[in-house]
Amino acid sequence: MPSSSSEPEKYSIDEMMDRLKSSSSESPEEGELVTRADGTQAIRVRKRKRRSSQPVKKGQQTSRRMRIFQISAAMILVFVAALFIGGAVIYANSSPFREGLLRKIEQASGAEVEIQQFRINPKTANAAGMTLKWPAGNILSSVTLRSLSAEVSPSTFLGKVMKGEEVSASDAVLELKYPQAGEITRHFPTSEGLLPIRFNRYRVPSLTLTLGPPTTPIVKVTKSEVSLNPETENGRALLNFYRGDIEMAGWPKLRLDRALVGIRGDEFEVINLRVLHESDSRGIFDLSGKIYPYQPDRLSSLKAVVQSFQIEGLTGPALGRLFSGRIDSTSATKSNFLSFLPTADAAPTLEITFQVSPSSQIELRGFPFLLAISQALDDPWFQSPVFEVDAGGTIHRENGIVTFRDLNFESKGRMAVRGKVSMALNQELSGHLEVGVAEAMIASSKTPRLKNMFGPPKEGFRWISLKIGGPVATPSDNFKDIFLKASAASSEATAPEEEEVSTFEQLTRPK
Repeated sequence: MPSSSSEPEKYSIDEMMDRLKSSSSESPEEGELVTRADGTQAIRVRKRKRRSSQPVKKGQQTSRRMRIFQISAAMILVFVAALFIGGAVIYANSSPFREGLLRKIEQASGAEVEIQQFRINPKTANAAGMTLKWPAGNILSSVTLRSLSAEVSPSTFLGKVMKGEEVSASDAVLELKYPQAGEITRHFPTSEGLLPIRFNRYRVPSLTLTLGPPTTPIVKVTKSEVSLNPETENGRALLNFYRGDIEMAGWPKLRLDRALVGIRGDEFEVINLRVLHESDSRGIFDLSGKIYPYQPDRLSSLKAVVQSFQIEGLTGPALGRLFSGRIDSTSATKSNFLSFLPTADAAPTLEITFQVSPSSQIELRGFPFLLAISQALDDPWFQSPVFEVDAGGTIHRENGIVTFRDLNFESKGRMAVRGKVSMALNQELSGHLEVGVAEAMIASSKTPRLKNMFGPPKEGFRWISLKIGGPVATPSDNFKDIFLKASAASSEATAPEEEEVSTFEQLTRPK
């Protein structure tokens, strides 16, 4: 296709020069054709002025200056903060701060305070030990803590309030006493408004608690993990115990499973206190109720509930050798309680109405009459009889005396036992038992004398009344005396007394 352009394809040198001249004259701003001294020609271009303002570079310079300012300000703030913290830490480890802290603890607790090797850093406050002592009117006698550590708030360094999340100690000894009426409860008055010591929780993984004289305490709890929440939503403090060993004067050893105690003013509420047998974790013994330690004339009574609990855990191992098995408490009027007065003469009283647990049985053993009946009937079951369904009674502990009363043990077709047995503080037994043996078994006995010893049939049994005595290790009863005094059957020839004694000795001799 022919080109539509009118421009020629070739130019001569003169034509090219003419075109350059015309182009230079038409666009003077792009250049001007000039002839040098040596006759050569060139296009002179007009110099362009630089712009006085460059927005991109100006923005970069501003940003750089801002970063330098920010870094400098941050370094200054860090330096100032370091100086402040360093000064605060130095002040917090000084004598004035330590004395101020002691005053705060005294105002918060009302106790006289001693603290050893106190030191503090920006995160925690620590002390080798601390002791608090209260006056005679307070139930608290003293508490000694070792290796304390507290997570403190930064505001602590301002010196007005010491607060944080938790205070913990490696171990502690808490001594309680019965308050003396008319004596003060605090060495220092309560501070107005919020307490100057405020932590959300106090915790000790190993606490020893005693009530009464430390050398001969009435109650002693050892190796218990304890935490205290000083203020909950309902405005009361909560004291939480977990595990531990319990020793009470005159009582068998027990183990503490857990306990939760609410404290509001002068009132202590045992929300739940669960006790376990010394060597058995299956059964439970629960207590709950309110205690009024500052009202010595007011009886404190805790509701008692046992479930699948071993009898010897309530009576002690000595009496537990005669009566053994697992029991449940049953509903009864004026029973199932632990009551005491908050005085040195507390006289705690425990009463439990019980029946045998569904999966257990009550075993009776150790009494001489059991061996005699077993030999007379030629049945070894009677030597250690067991009672299952509905076997029950009442356990009563008071002033060191342990009593089984209202006993009602029955094994249908064999034996029934009813009555009362007590063990004194010196472990001497007393009481009486009504013992019934199945009428058919008496009739078939090869010892005719039994027919005269036991009374007439009643409720399917023939009964004999026995007096119980002797030390609990070797109990005694009057079965032998009744045997010797019983009249011989009409068909039996009368024998000398010496022969009668010999007959009983043969009867009760183990085979």
